[in-house]
Amino acid sequence: MNTCLTGRERARLHSLIRETLDLGGAECPEEIEDTTMVRELPGVDSLKLLRLLGQVELGFRVNLGFEAIPQVQTVRDIERLICASREQYAASTS
Repeated sequence: MNTCLTGRERARLHSLIRETLDLGGAECPEEIEDTTMVRELPGVDSLKLLRLLGQVELGFRVNLGFEAIPQVQTVRDIERLICASREQYAASTS
């Protein structure tokens, strides 16, 4: 079972990050990339990061848990956590 994000899912993740962190304004004109440091985005604090991970859980139907918070440095880390959660679910159902 392929558990990595498709191009469409990756674009959805980037869009979800922009929407959840309210990055549509002039203070963040650059694109969200895999190497973007999440904690360095404008206005990000621990509460917004928690809200973002909650939205990722809902949007991608995964369970990241609170232990995911310190693991998130880049957007790629979020993708890795989504993939790991999918792999755990696939392993538990087989």
